[in-house]
Amino acid sequence: MAIRTEFGRPAVRVGAVLAGLLATVLPAAAPASAQPETPAIEVFAADGVTPLGDLPVHEGDIVVVRGTGFDPEANRTGGLPVPVPPGVPHGTFVSFGGFSEHWRPSEGAPTANRATVRSTNAWVLSERALNQVPNVPFDMRRTVRQQWVPLSDDGSFTATLTIDAPATVPADAVYGIYTYGAADAVNAEQELSVPVNFDPSPGPNAPVPASQDLVWGFAPGYTDLVTDTTQGSVVGKNGATVNPDGTLAFELAEAQIDPETGLGRIEYRGTVVSFTRFHLLEIALADPWIEFTEDGTCLTAESSTGDQVGTDSMSRITVARLDAAADASRTEWDGVPARFSVPLQPSVLLPYSGGQAAPVTFRY
Repeated sequence: MAIRTEFGRPAVRVGAVLAGLLATVLPAAAPASAQPETPAIEVFAADGVTPLGDLPVHEGDIVVVRGTGFDPEANRTGGLPVPVPPGVPHGTFVSFGGFSEHWRPSEGAPTANRATVRSTNAWVLSERALNQVPNVPFDMRRTVRQQWVPLSDDGSFTATLTIDAPATVPADAVYGIYTYGAADAVNAEQELSVPVNFDPSPGPNAPVPASQDLVWGFAPGYTDLVTDTTQGSVVGKNGATVNPDGTLAFELAEAQIDPETGLGRIEYRGTVVSFTRFHLLEIALADPWIEFTEDGTCLTAESSTGDQVGTDSMSRITVARLDAAADASRTEWDGVPARFSVPLQPSVLLPYSGGQAAPVTFRY
């Protein structure tokens, strides 16, 4: 099995490594337990008490899902070999989304019939199973933990979901809360649904779109590379967004520019996270600054210190040099040529070092 493990570099074969890794992970013996109940879910408003029923929900609203009767030892067979190894319970996804009438994996429904925002799905799994997910050489346990909701020995769980509607849904989609086997595990008994009255108009908790104060594509074709070639995603948060054309946008935080010389810096805020399928790689770029100095103009940013740490560990680096001189009379620059600095971090970005970056547009 060949898996692309670096953005923009030839694929590196890690099948043998993964096979050896998975062979060392033996499932723990299942604890003795009573016959599990039939799985069931209930959906509540954000207070966790009021049944949701027909109450309308909007983007950014919170709902609480309570489940009972979910066997912690189920979903051991089938499913993907990563991130959860074969023989270990794969758990259950709890998702808000727009699903086709024909959505159940046990009936052969394709993934396209289940439209969700992957990053907002909850992954219900026992702690015992989570601890059997490998954390070396790739920390796949971290991948699961980011979405993890503990499943108790008695088969119960409580998941809190933020309503985030997928950009596209099937033509016959019904919005609701859905549960089904995680990581391609198939378990008809756990395929449950509760319809939700989703209102697409902005509500009180609707996220505010980031201002387009700094817009940058990073590198030509970068977003397509991550989303298509590595089957991953590029997502923005906390003041950043990913535009439909793949450019990254950040909002202005503060400008400290000398009114006479134009020297100083313009600070922007926001975090963009890029990750491959299974999060074998996950890197982040956050809070870029445009810095006008006597030695030239550069773009600096907080960047991940490792290839799989995301926002867990970051430090500020010079990402690119810009062909834009300091000018106290200007507040807007459009399509400024840029070249990546040498070296870049994390190591997965090293192939871009010294190369042509996407042009940068910014204002303050």
